[in-house]
Amino acid sequence: MTTTADMRALAAEALKGRTDAGLNVFSARTWPTWDGQYPLLYLHTPAEDMESLGRHAPQFTVTATLKISARVRVPQQTDNAGAAQAQLALEQIQDQAKRALINNPALMSRLQQFPFIRSEFREDGEGGSELAELVMEVGMEFYQGPEDFYPLEDEAPPQPVDAVTEIASIQPIVPLDEISITEDLINVADATGTYPDAAFPDAVAPAPRSEGPDGRAEGGITIDFMQ
Repeated sequence: MTTTADMRALAAEALKGRTDAGLNVFSARTWPTWDGQYPLLYLHTPAEDMESLGRHAPQFTVTATLKISARVRVPQQTDNAGAAQAQLALEQIQDQAKRALINNPALMSRLQQFPFIRSEFREDGEGGSELAELVMEVGMEFYQGPEDFYPLEDEAPPQPVDAVTEIASIQPIVPLDEISITEDLINVADATGTYPDAAFPDAVAPAPRSEGPDGRAEGGITIDFMQ
Protein backbone atom coordinates (compact mmCIF):
# COMPACT_ATOMS: atom_id res chain seq x y z
CA MET A 1 0.00 0.00 0.00
CA THR A 2 1.32 3.42 -0.95
CA THR A 3 0.60 6.11 1.63
CA THR A 4 1.24 9.82 1.97
CA ALA A 5 3.57 9.11 4.90
CA ASP A 6 5.60 6.74 2.71
CA MET A 7 5.94 9.35 -0.04
CA ARG A 8 7.02 12.01 2.45
CA ALA A 9 9.65 9.70 3.95
CA LEU A 10 11.02 8.76 0.53
CA ALA A 11 11.12 12.39 -0.58
CA ALA A 12 12.97 13.44 2.56
CA GLU A 13 15.58 10.73 2.09
CA ALA A 14 15.90 11.53 -1.63
CA LEU A 15 16.69 15.18 -0.82
CA LYS A 16 19.42 14.44 1.74
CA GLY A 17 22.84 15.36 0.38
CA ARG A 18 21.38 16.46 -2.98
CA THR A 19 20.83 20.16 -2.28
CA ASP A 20 22.88 22.90 -0.67
CA ALA A 21 21.07 22.06 2.59
CA GLY A 22 23.13 18.86 2.77
CA LEU A 23 21.77 16.56 5.47
CA ASN A 24 19.70 19.37 7.03
CA VAL A 25 16.46 17.77 5.80
CA PHE A 26 13.74 17.38 8.41
CA SER A 27 10.13 16.28 8.76
CA ALA A 28 7.76 16.15 11.72
CA ARG A 29 9.62 13.34 13.48
CA THR A 30 13.12 14.72 13.01
CA TRP A 31 12.49 18.48 13.36
CA PRO A 32 13.50 18.54 17.07
CA THR A 33 17.04 17.48 16.06
CA TRP A 34 17.73 20.69 14.08
CA ASP A 35 20.88 22.38 15.41
CA GLY A 36 20.07 25.89 14.15
CA GLN A 37 22.28 25.72 11.05
CA TYR A 38 21.21 27.06 7.63
CA PRO A 39 20.29 26.29 4.93
CA LEU A 40 17.69 23.68 5.79
CA LEU A 41 14.70 21.87 4.32
CA TYR A 42 11.53 21.08 6.28
CA LEU A 43 8.96 18.68 4.81
CA HIS A 44 5.36 18.05 5.74
CA THR A 45 2.19 16.90 3.97
CA PRO A 46 -0.66 19.23 4.94
CA ALA A 47 -3.21 17.95 2.41
CA GLU A 48 -4.37 14.71 0.81
CA ASP A 49 -7.21 14.41 -1.71
CA MET A 50 -8.84 11.10 -2.67
CA GLU A 51 -10.93 11.03 -5.86
CA SER A 52 -13.08 7.96 -6.49
CA LEU A 53 -12.67 6.11 -9.78
CA GLY A 54 -16.30 4.92 -9.78
CA ARG A 55 -19.24 3.50 -7.83
CA HIS A 56 -18.11 -0.12 -7.78
CA ALA A 57 -14.85 -1.28 -6.17
CA PRO A 58 -13.35 1.32 -3.82
CA GLN A 59 -10.57 2.67 -6.03
CA PHE A 60 -9.05 6.09 -5.61
CA THR A 61 -6.65 8.48 -7.25
CA VAL A 62 -4.86 9.98 -4.27
CA THR A 63 -3.03 13.30 -4.54
CA ALA A 64 -0.81 14.20 -1.60
CA THR A 65 0.58 17.70 -1.30
CA LEU A 66 4.18 17.60 -0.14
CA LYS A 67 5.23 21.01 1.18
CA ILE A 68 8.97 21.69 1.21
CA SER A 69 10.15 24.78 3.09
CA ALA A 70 13.73 25.72 2.21
CA ARG A 71 15.26 28.40 4.44
CA VAL A 72 18.50 30.34 4.10
CA ARG A 73 20.09 33.10 6.17
CA VAL A 74 22.63 35.58 4.83
CA PRO A 75 24.12 38.73 6.36
CA GLN A 76 22.32 41.96 5.56
CA GLN A 77 24.17 44.09 3.04
CA THR A 78 23.84 47.55 1.55
CA ASP A 79 21.48 48.21 -1.35
CA ASN A 80 19.47 45.11 -0.45
CA ALA A 81 22.26 42.89 -1.78
CA GLY A 82 21.62 40.37 1.01
CA ALA A 83 18.07 39.77 -0.19
CA ALA A 84 19.32 39.24 -3.74
CA GLN A 85 21.92 36.76 -2.52
CA ALA A 86 19.26 34.87 -0.55
CA GLN A 87 17.01 34.75 -3.62
CA LEU A 88 19.79 33.24 -5.73
CA ALA A 89 20.56 30.67 -3.03
CA LEU A 90 16.93 29.61 -2.88
CA GLU A 91 16.61 29.39 -6.64
CA GLN A 92 19.56 27.02 -6.69
CA ILE A 93 18.00 24.86 -3.96
CA GLN A 94 14.73 24.88 -5.92
CA ASP A 95 16.44 23.45 -9.02
CA GLN A 96 18.37 20.92 -6.94
CA ALA A 97 15.18 19.72 -5.22
CA LYS A 98 13.41 19.23 -8.54
CA ARG A 99 16.29 17.16 -9.88
CA ALA A 100 16.37 15.06 -6.71
CA LEU A 101 12.65 14.23 -6.79
CA ILE A 102 11.46 14.19 -10.39
CA ASN A 103 12.10 10.82 -12.04
CA ASN A 104 13.62 9.40 -8.84
CA PRO A 105 13.11 5.61 -9.19
CA ALA A 106 11.98 5.10 -5.59
CA LEU A 107 9.25 7.71 -6.05
CA MET A 108 8.28 6.98 -9.65
CA SER A 109 7.69 3.28 -8.92
CA ARG A 110 4.81 4.38 -6.65
CA LEU A 111 3.56 7.53 -8.39
CA GLN A 112 1.32 8.02 -11.40
CA GLN A 113 2.54 11.58 -11.93
CA PHE A 114 3.53 14.87 -10.32
CA PRO A 115 0.34 16.78 -11.18
CA PHE A 116 1.70 20.13 -10.03
CA ILE A 117 4.70 21.88 -8.52
CA ARG A 118 4.14 25.36 -7.10
CA SER A 119 6.83 27.61 -5.65
CA GLU A 120 6.71 30.83 -3.65
CA PHE A 121 9.60 32.93 -2.31
CA ARG A 122 9.38 34.83 0.96
CA GLU A 123 11.88 37.02 2.78
CA ASP A 124 12.14 38.73 6.12
CA GLY A 125 15.04 40.86 7.30
CA GLU A 126 15.59 40.54 11.03
CA GLY A 127 18.47 41.82 13.10
CA GLY A 128 21.71 41.73 11.19
CA SER A 129 20.72 39.01 8.77
CA GLU A 130 18.34 38.28 5.91
CA LEU A 131 16.10 35.24 6.41
CA ALA A 132 14.49 33.97 3.23
CA GLU A 133 12.25 31.02 2.53
CA LEU A 134 11.19 29.04 -0.52
CA VAL A 135 7.94 27.10 -0.17
CA MET A 136 7.45 24.37 -2.76
CA GLU A 137 4.19 22.45 -2.99
CA VAL A 138 4.72 19.18 -4.86
CA GLY A 139 1.69 17.15 -5.92
CA MET A 140 2.26 13.40 -5.70
CA GLU A 141 -0.45 11.29 -7.34
CA PHE A 142 -0.80 7.57 -6.63
CA TYR A 143 -3.39 4.80 -6.58
CA GLN A 144 -5.16 3.07 -3.71
CA GLY A 145 -7.55 0.18 -4.30
CA PRO A 146 -9.75 -2.27 -2.40
CA GLU A 147 -6.74 -4.36 -1.43
CA ASP A 148 -5.50 -1.40 0.64
CA PHE A 149 -8.57 -1.16 2.91
CA TYR A 150 -10.56 -3.19 5.43
CA PRO A 151 -7.94 -5.87 6.11
CA LEU A 152 -8.92 -9.24 7.51
CA GLU A 153 -8.57 -9.67 11.26
CA ASP A 154 -5.57 -11.98 10.98
CA GLU A 155 -3.70 -9.76 8.52
CA ALA A 156 -0.66 -7.92 9.80
CA PRO A 157 -0.86 -4.14 9.37
CA PRO A 158 1.18 -2.77 6.43
CA GLN A 159 4.71 -1.81 7.36
CA PRO A 160 5.96 1.69 6.59
CA VAL A 161 8.48 1.98 3.80
CA ASP A 162 12.17 1.74 4.72
CA ALA A 163 13.10 4.98 2.98
CA VAL A 164 16.78 4.93 3.97
CA THR A 165 17.40 1.45 2.52
CA GLU A 166 15.32 2.04 -0.58
CA ILE A 167 16.98 5.32 -1.55
CA ALA A 168 20.44 3.91 -0.79
CA SER A 169 19.83 0.94 -3.11
CA ILE A 170 19.07 3.05 -6.17
CA GLN A 171 21.54 2.50 -8.98
CA PRO A 172 22.72 5.58 -10.86
CA ILE A 173 21.07 6.17 -14.23
CA VAL A 174 23.64 5.54 -16.98
CA PRO A 175 23.12 7.58 -20.17
CA LEU A 176 22.45 5.58 -23.34
CA ASP A 177 25.46 6.18 -25.61
CA GLU A 178 24.89 3.74 -28.45
CA ILE A 179 22.44 1.29 -30.01
CA SER A 180 23.62 -1.50 -32.30
CA ILE A 181 21.22 -3.64 -34.36
CA THR A 182 22.47 -6.80 -36.09
CA GLU A 183 20.34 -8.65 -38.65
CA ASP A 184 20.65 -12.41 -39.12
CA LEU A 185 17.75 -13.01 -41.47
CA ILE A 186 15.39 -15.95 -41.77
CA ASN A 187 14.72 -15.58 -45.50
CA VAL A 188 18.42 -15.27 -46.44
CA ALA A 189 20.55 -18.28 -45.53
CA ASP A 190 23.76 -20.14 -46.39
CA ALA A 191 22.66 -23.77 -46.70
CA THR A 192 25.91 -25.33 -45.48
CA GLY A 193 28.04 -22.58 -43.92
CA THR A 194 29.15 -22.55 -40.29
CA TYR A 195 30.03 -19.27 -38.58
CA PRO A 196 31.68 -19.58 -35.15
CA ASP A 197 31.19 -15.91 -34.15
CA ALA A 198 27.43 -15.80 -34.64
CA ALA A 199 25.70 -12.87 -32.97
CA PHE A 200 22.84 -15.14 -31.88
CA PRO A 201 24.35 -18.65 -31.58
CA ASP A 202 21.31 -20.16 -29.84
CA ALA A 203 19.07 -19.16 -32.75
CA VAL A 204 21.24 -20.59 -35.57
CA ALA A 205 19.60 -23.41 -37.54
CA PRO A 206 22.03 -26.35 -37.97
CA ALA A 207 23.44 -27.08 -41.45
CA PRO A 208 22.23 -28.20 -43.82
CA ARG A 209 19.50 -25.62 -43.59
CA SER A 210 16.81 -24.21 -45.83
CA GLU A 211 16.30 -20.97 -43.90
CA GLY A 212 18.12 -18.75 -41.43
CA PRO A 213 19.37 -17.62 -39.10
CA ASP A 214 22.65 -19.10 -40.29
CA GLY A 215 25.06 -17.30 -37.94
CA ARG A 216 26.27 -14.54 -40.24
CA ALA A 217 25.12 -10.94 -40.20
CA GLU A 218 23.33 -9.86 -43.37
CA GLY A 219 22.96 -6.29 -42.20
CA GLY A 220 23.04 -3.95 -39.25
CA ILE A 221 23.21 -0.41 -37.99
CA THR A 222 24.91 1.41 -35.11
CA ILE A 223 23.49 4.66 -33.75
CA ASP A 224 25.66 6.92 -31.58
CA PHE A 225 23.87 9.40 -29.35
CA MET A 226 25.41 12.82 -28.83
CA GLN A 227 25.88 13.65 -25.14
